[in-house]
Amino acid sequence: MTAPHPTLDPTWWGRPELRAVLATRDAAGIFRWLQRHGWSQTHIGARTYQSQGEVSEILNGRQVKAYDVLERIADAFEIPRGLMGLAYGDLDHDVTQHRDLTNADRKHFAGAVASVAFGSVNDEARKWLPELPTGMAAVPTAITDSDVEQVFSMTAEFRKLDQRYGGGAAVDAARGFYGYARKMIHSTADPRTHRDLKVSLGDFSSMLAWSFHDIGDQASARRFLMNALVLAKDADEPSLAASILYRLGRVSMQEDQPIEALKMLQLGQLAAQDAGDPAEVARLHANEALAYAMLGKYDHVHDALARAEHEMGRADKSRVSPWTTLYFTPGDYTGHQALVYNSLAGYAKDPGQAREYAVRAVDFAHQAISESGPDRSRRSRIFDRIILSTNLIRTNELNVGIDVARDVISETQHLRSGRGLSRLAEIGTAASSYHSDNSDAADLIHQLESVRTTAPKALTT
Repeated sequence: MTAPHPTLDPTWWGRPELRAVLATRDAAGIFRWLQRHGWSQTHIGARTYQSQGEVSEILNGRQVKAYDVLERIADAFEIPRGLMGLAYGDLDHDVTQHRDLTNADRKHFAGAVASVAFGSVNDEARKWLPELPTGMAAVPTAITDSDVEQVFSMTAEFRKLDQRYGGGAAVDAARGFYGYARKMIHSTADPRTHRDLKVSLGDFSSMLAWSFHDIGDQASARRFLMNALVLAKDADEPSLAASILYRLGRVSMQEDQPIEALKMLQLGQLAAQDAGDPAEVARLHANEALAYAMLGKYDHVHDALARAEHEMGRADKSRVSPWTTLYFTPGDYTGHQALVYNSLAGYAKDPGQAREYAVRAVDFAHQAISESGPDRSRRSRIFDRIILSTNLIRTNELNVGIDVARDVISETQHLRSGRGLSRLAEIGTAASSYHSDNSDAADLIHQLESVRTTAPKALTT
């Protein structure tokens, strides 16, 4: 039997005895206060996505300086950010580190990405690099292939964790390991080993960025992707650079910026062509289709998907890079097509067209589910079923859509994925748009709203 969750009273944070604790960002002081009010280390860790061991370390003197961790603590316990000096614009480092981007910010960032993509890391690009964590353990003064293999293996393990349980399950531990591994860039090694290390670190940084993207922290995702792009270009690995630019495009789409996304994807095409990598060319075309779907440009969607399928036919699946492998897992491209038609259905202004796209989304979602085997990401399979439910509801197959929704809601709640929660919201939008007078639809909408309001804030911001 699960122990009841302890009480959280947001009025605590206005008390005079806590002012100094909050003003100095004293995480240990906050945790000690919570312990006095019934919160165990395990309860605190569950709320802030930290292990019990990490909470214990903080209580025993480890200082918390990383903005994203402090922000998570504030949001988890409903502490007004201003009381902890976390309001946007008052930090020592560049204020664009964590606030929403203005149009000017977006232009500067796109320019910085283009600069790095064409081989120049200038001052503007450096402004967009992340504050890297620093690990306690010392790295070897001289590294060999086995050290690079360690980074490669850890990338694969964290990628599996991210895909199975969501970005929130991987991001903190992955960020900590990266703080250790990144220091090896200063170790002695022969040129080939140094180059291989940069490729492995670039892939790790890109994977870490994707975990941030999955929990909804697009600011951190953008910065770790910029870091990854710098490493990929420095190592002269254009295939990895193309993969990173694809991910930057997905970050832009998550922020509802399809035109910006197309610019990132087109830069990625240049890198993929330079690499002679049809697998990455295919993925970039497929994601151009998604951006065009957001713009309601069906002809462009059709053309981009046709180009993707042509390039997939050219790709040697036995030689696909590790950062591209997932795209060639059975069911993944079909699931992507379902996502494209789901987007077309959501953005279409004509009801007849919207229904036609929704029918195709249902067909592709069914097909993706049937094609999927144990090697396919659990998160992707959950996303397929969210798309299936959404579009069954759009096509008036309400009872079946609700049945699928109720199953997938439970599964999504076990994912630490902000994207999963945002996609669940599409089910509610479909139910309210197409079946506002139906009592079963109203119950489903209420259930979805309950999921959103009880989810950790780190996944819903």
